[in-house]
This record gives sequence, C-alpha cells and structure tokens, in this order.
Amino acid sequence: MGFKSLFYLFIPHPQTHQKAHLLSWHFLVIYILLFMFLKVGLDLVGIYKPGVLGVDSNITATQIIEDTNKERAKNNLPSLIENQALSNAAKLKAQNMFAENYWAHFSPSGKDPWEFMLNSGYKFSFAGENLARNFASADDVVKAWMNSPSHKENIVNSKYKDIGVAVVEGNLNGQKTMLVVQMFGKPYEAFTSVPEVNVGSQKIAVEPSEVTKDRPMVLAGTTLKENLNSQTINPYSIIKTFGIGVIVFIGFLILLDFIILKRRGVFRFSSHHLAHLSFLGLAGASMFLTKAGEIL
Repeated sequence: MGFKSLFYLFIPHPQTHQKAHLLSWHFLVIYILLFMFLKVGLDLVGIYKPGVLGVDSNITATQIIEDTNKERAKNNLPSLIENQALSNAAKLKAQNMFAENYWAHFSPSGKDPWEFMLNSGYKFSFAGENLARNFASADDVVKAWMNSPSHKENIVNSKYKDIGVAVVEGNLNGQKTMLVVQMFGKPYEAFTSVPEVNVGSQKIAVEPSEVTKDRPMVLAGTTLKENLNSQTINPYSIIKTFGIGVIVFIGFLILLDFIILKRRGVFRFSSHHLAHLSFLGLAGASMFLTKAGEIL
C-alpha cells in the first residue's frame, strides 16, 4: 500500500471525493468483528485463567437490607426484620451457585430456592428470592431490583415479615463474581392452605408437608477466598473502553470528512452520512448502557 493510499484511509479522495476508506462498510464490519473477537478472547481468558477477570465490589448484606427497607418505607410498609435462618439460607444458595457453577433460581441438580430455606430451619407461609451479581454498590443492586416489576414485587410485598441477605464472592463461569442473594419470608402458619414462593415472576405453590416435615438443619460454611485473585481485570470496562474508542475514532473521521468536503465545496449530506451517524448513535447508546450488574 502506497503513502497516498494510506492517506486516503483517513480523508476523502481529492478527485472522486469518495469518503475515507476507514468509513466504508467493509471497515465497519471489521470493527464489529474486532469487538466480537475481543468478547470471545475475554471469555477464553475466563476459561483458561479462572479468577483473572471480575468486578470488584464492597457491598454488604446490611446495606442491602437498609436500602430494601427504605424502599418499603416509601410505600408505607413496615421494615423487614433480619432473620438468621433466612440469611443462612441465602448464603447456602450463593455457595451452591458457585459449587454447581450456575446463575439461576433453580440449580442444575434440581435444588429449589425454598429447599435452602427449609434446610436452614425457616418454615414459611410465603417466601421469595431476588438475585444479583457483579454490581458495584448496594444502591445499584436495589435500584435494579426496583426497576424490575417481578423483583420489586418481592421488595414491596406486604405479606413478608423477615429478610435474609448473603453477599458471597467466588468464581462463576471463570470470573470472580460477587453474588447477592436476598430471601424474604413470612413464618409458617397452620391455617395457611398452601405455602407460596415468588421467584423470577413465578408464584410457586409448595406442598404443606414439605414445609412442616422435620429436616436436619444445615449451616453455611465460611467461603474460601484463597483461590481468588486480589486484583482482577474488569472485562466490562475493557469492552466499554474499546467500544468507546472505536466510536470516537469513527466520529473523528466523519467530522474530518465533513470539514474537508465543505472546504472543497462539494459537501452534500447523503444517506451514507445518515447511516454512519445512526450506527454511531446505536453503538454509543449500547456502550453507555453496558453495565456489569445483572439481576435474576
């Protein structure tokens, strides 16, 4: 490639006024492919170097409970009382997600959310579960739950009296992950015909015999952190930085294209410009909306 050809990668051709080659659809496809390769590369790092990637957080269970009760107060509801059995159940659930490597309300081995509650000694009439992972702060977690109708329903449910929260760190799918498990409950009452659990927008009836039968109590153990890296690389920040860098670069080329063609007196706003601006707008919106946190 000659010097002039290299030059025309960045500016419009002086005779044909064809836009810079780096603004062609071929290169836009290349940018997208590079983004995809970066994502796949990070996934491979997570597989072959577990714990290198992750999101650092300093969330505590106390903060989650306080923020939850603030939201209930806004809805004229009484505060939930922290229950140690529910907190133990939440920790057992988090540890099980790491042990079986899953992100769901139900485990691959068939464990139900209420199984952890009952095994911790909490017998319920009504119960619920909210999950979150990889958030930076407790405020962000509760805000995300409140913006989701099904999770909000648990937080502002007038039936619940108790709450238990666990914040546990471990390796999930090759990444260092901070899991937040929030469990709600109302103690079992004999006159309640069918105990009910609210998980993932589903209201699931539980056989009363499952709730009332005696079970050996299971206690959550301490979480081992020796295998976790103290410093991790945030994959979401890498992807976001790369994406914003590409967007700024393309935006600079479009601006340069506008200026040069206007000085040449041949500038016309075309569908090509509209397509590029639309691409930038969509890409920019997706980048700025990209966040590490996820709820379930």
